Amino acid sequence: MTYDNLEKNLNSGKLDSLYLIYGDEEYLVDKAIKKIKKNFGELLVGMNYINIDESSTSDIISNIESPAFGFEKKLIIVRNSGLFKKDGRKKTGTPIQEALADYINKNKEIIKDMVVLVFCEKEIDKNNVFLAIEKYGTIVECPSMKNYEIISNLKNICKMYKVNLSDEVGNYFLEVAGTSMQELINEIRKLIEYKGEGRIYY
Repeated sequence: MTYDNLEKNLNSGKLDSLYLIYGDEEYLVDKAIKKIKKNFGELLVGMNYINIDESSTSDIISNIESPAFGFEKKLIIVRNSGLFKKDGRKKTGTPIQEALADYINKNKEIIKDMVVLVFCEKEIDKNNVFLAIEKYGTIVECPSMKNYEIISNLKNICKMYKVNLSDEVGNYFLEVAGTSMQELINEIRKLIEYKGEGRIYY
């Protein structure tokens, strides 16, 4: 699925039960996560909202199966887990990778009924975990945006502050601050805080 299609689905309130969102553009990954959280509704950490990182990947299956304590479902966000890395010397994955892939393949209904499970990764290999999610879930790549896409996003952000941003100034920001959306947003906010809202930057 493309990022645009994911955004359309989330904007319309559609929420799947299993996602892999990956790529270099962290801004888009974070934007998708915010929309997923908004669609999910009330979140209480440790009850119906769980964050998992590389140090706790062995807890994913137990967190899927444990009750959401008074809520219909649980949202589990797994970030930079390392579960999608392939060891080229081995035909099989790590025990955790194999167990998770097997679990997804055999328990898609449990996942659908009990959780919204979201994997957020920088880089991925098409290993067994990837293939299991590809079969039963939604996979979205967030590649680095082109310059015109970055400037378009910056313009939309500026509009929220009642500021108009020209293409020339947008390109200047890219030359000075690079192409990281988060860095550019930080610089734009600094400028708006200094100059104030309701201005035009030519």
